[in-house]
Amino acid sequence: MLAGRAPNAGRFCGYCYSPLAAERESCPYCGRSVGEWAAVSRIPAEVIAMYAKGHSREGMVVRTVAWGGLTVGVVVALLPLVFASATWWAILSFFAILFGFYILSANLANSVGDALGYRWGQSIMRRRWERFAAEREGGG
Repeated sequence: MLAGRAPNAGRFCGYCYSPLAAERESCPYCGRSVGEWAAVSRIPAEVIAMYAKGHSREGMVVRTVAWGGLTVGVVVALLPLVFASATWWAILSFFAILFGFYILSANLANSVGDALGYRWGQSIMRRRWERFAAEREGGG
């Protein structure tokens, strides 16, 4: 939805805004019935903004882990060149170390970065959703 590939119009749960099929009378995500919370046809802009903020934080963590690993890799790979002048083995070790750190940082970003970013993004979503739900249910 954030990228414009999913519509922001249709039939959604009135409580959690999960998509609802026309024949569904209760939300498959939160379990609330359509009688309890009437289905809506559009997702509020504030809810879309919540998702955007959460996804932004997730991506920031992944990119930070990846670029941090590459930076450490460049520094470590330059050590043979600094301490042993530009001999063929020092140049070869530079590229080998750089390639190794590239693989390591990509794997760390895809595992550790994803996990940390997802948790951080979900905590942001949870806090913003709690505020949104309290304001909505409290009438403002």
